[in-house]
Amino acid sequence: MRNEMAMYALKPIVSLPDTLHHSETMYKMRNIHEERSRDDDHTEAENEIVPDITEQVINFLKVPRVLEIMLTSPLPEYNLLEERQEKILAELAELKKQVSTLCNLLKHPNQTAVIDKSHDSQDPISANLIIYVNPKTPPYSTLALKRVWMDTDIRIQTYIHSSVSEEVPLIYQSITNSPRKNIINLSVIWKNVEDLELVSGLRGYNITGEINFLRYISRLISSHDYENSMCTEKVNRLDLILDLCHLVHFQNTLKSKQELLLSIADELDLNASDKKEPDIADIAVWSTIKQIFPKCPPKLEKWFKAYEKRFYQ
Repeated sequence: MRNEMAMYALKPIVSLPDTLHHSETMYKMRNIHEERSRDDDHTEAENEIVPDITEQVINFLKVPRVLEIMLTSPLPEYNLLEERQEKILAELAELKKQVSTLCNLLKHPNQTAVIDKSHDSQDPISANLIIYVNPKTPPYSTLALKRVWMDTDIRIQTYIHSSVSEEVPLIYQSITNSPRKNIINLSVIWKNVEDLELVSGLRGYNITGEINFLRYISRLISSHDYENSMCTEKVNRLDLILDLCHLVHFQNTLKSKQELLLSIADELDLNASDKKEPDIADIAVWSTIKQIFPKCPPKLEKWFKAYEKRFYQ
């Protein structure tokens, strides 16, 4: 056996003790076996919470005097808010009532509408109107209005524009004073225009057409405004007749104009030529026939003669 011997003896790097001891941990855990039961913990917690809640309730019930005064005497802003709320509620109630009435009228269109439109309550009307009229289509309706509207004095004055060189029709002029309630100063200017034009102002658009002029002038005076009628069927009938009269002026052939005139005759009350006050539709139809048709159709001949005598002769 070979024996080896080291030349130099080395010291060990780490010297371990003969006996190893366990080192203590940095954090120690509690021993659950030594703690109290959960019931004991809950009881103790409740005993701590109950006094706190009781104390808070007692403190809350002790309202300070200043807060009590504020509750019994609200600020002025609260009073204004309350008044505004009551006003809004009243307006909503009134609006609900109006909507309910309107719904009932729409459900029953043939029933008479109960609307307060007193003619006598309107103040006297004094108006100055200017119309441009072509001499070929004189505004005969203005002459009819003078004889029919007994509460209105229509004072007509005529002028000739430089665009007109031929003779103009003779229309009755009236500038005398009368005791009638309403006064309309109507200036008729003969001018080379395609259709009657009512001058509505320097910056406004002119109202074109004799029918639209009749609608405008009737709305100036509530006692003669057919739209104030409580009979919806009558208002619709008059509107239809006026629209057809306006449409006649835009027909290219005499035949198409005569067909429209027969449609108008179906809507007219041909047996009412002797009624106390002809309506605006009667005036419009009479003026249209006199302007456009060289001969009145047989269906309207008797009706036309009655109104010709009443309006013009």
